[in-house]
Amino acid sequence: MLKIYVLLVLSILLCSSLVISSDIEQRKVHLVDMSTNPLPNGNTNYLFRGNEPKIGGENGTTVFAYSELVDYLQNASSQVGVTLPENFYIFDIKLITGPLPSEIPDIELEANFFAANPELGEFATNQTVGDIIDPNFLSQTEIAKMVKSIYTWQKDDLPERMRMIHNMLNYYENDLPVVIYIHCECGCDRTGEIFASYVMRFKGQSFQEAMDWDYQIAGRPIEWPSQWASLWYCWYLYYIEDMAIDCSFVKP
Repeated sequence: MLKIYVLLVLSILLCSSLVISSDIEQRKVHLVDMSTNPLPNGNTNYLFRGNEPKIGGENGTTVFAYSELVDYLQNASSQVGVTLPENFYIFDIKLITGPLPSEIPDIELEANFFAANPELGEFATNQTVGDIIDPNFLSQTEIAKMVKSIYTWQKDDLPERMRMIHNMLNYYENDLPVVIYIHCECGCDRTGEIFASYVMRFKGQSFQEAMDWDYQIAGRPIEWPSQWASLWYCWYLYYIEDMAIDCSFVKP
């Protein structure tokens, strides 16, 4: 039975890794957080989620959508009453799996753009694969035991990843304000995992609220491995960080 279950979840993970890339979409670009206080240099940093920043070019090519990205960042900020500075430095972080062959052209597109335009920002990648075990199949005793060692088995290491993102937001200094733009291809599943975890940890959202937000942005349920990873992190916050967080979930 265990072997069948493992094969099942591995199959789901494989299917979820068949990523679908699309041009950048305004509806997927959201301002999630800002640095708590101005940095020592007086700047404020900003954290955004979104999808692949590219658009179709001539003769079937694709180009890095810098102008569109800037417009969408400014629009997303204004929608929540924030005025983004006219000039800023983009820290572009792409969530990858492997990378998959389908992701390589977009990785090269982003890396080449910032290599040619270092004054505009920089590019990095983060491996993000989700989890293959659904905590809903386990007892609370088993969950509490597993999250004690989450650092040893969760490939995405969401506790450390959240600290890294939050520290970058609040301490990373540049001559210009820094926009941290985190995305995958679709801006749905891996991005949903990371930002569901972030808003649970730093914005006081329940797991239900985080998933409802992810589902709304994606226009569909996010893939199970990403959802399970976020749920494991919720239980980590509950049992290890002693946060009064609700990890229950009813699918909309």
